[in-house]
Amino acid sequence: MANARNVARTIILFTENILTEDHGDVADVLRQLEAAGMKQAMEAHLAHRTTA
Repeated sequence: MANARNVARTIILFTENILTEDHGDVADVLRQLEAAGMKQAMEAHLAHRTTA
């Protein structure tokens, strides 16, 4: 059980280091990534509709 907790904590710390600068809020970064992805998807959809 302790090993699983250590692995989980390591993954969380790794994710924080990769996704954020200065150990920022991971949830905020994920929301920003989601919003950017949605914007790109909408732009691609609109571009497809105007060229189809």
